[in-house]
Amino acid sequence: MTFEDAMERLEEIVGAMEAERLPLEEMVTAYEEGAQLLKVCRARIEVARQRVELITTRLDEPAPATLTPFDPASAASNPDESSRSVSPRSTAPSRRTSSKPSSTTDDEDIRLF
Repeated sequence: MTFEDAMERLEEIVGAMEAERLPLEEMVTAYEEGAQLLKVCRARIEVARQRVELITTRLDEPAPATLTPFDPASAASNPDESSRSVSPRSTAPSRRTSSKPSSTTDDEDIRLF
């Protein structure tokens, strides 16, 4: 039974219980059927909620980065493609410059960041 079918039947039961004067046994039977339909509807809603959460989680996760070797030929022929690749970030610690006056030579390390 689909969610929509269960809801439609549940609405019929509620309508009949509200509008008609049913004998007690029929009222209890209708209530029992309604409770089962409500259980079906809640289960379907829970499954749908979990699916939506899974989809949302997938959308919120960053796409995994992939490293590709640098190919100068392809970079020159397709500049848009090369801008999408991820280059590895250096993990070397930054070096401090000495506190010497500005008479530095090209051989000395310079801290950029």
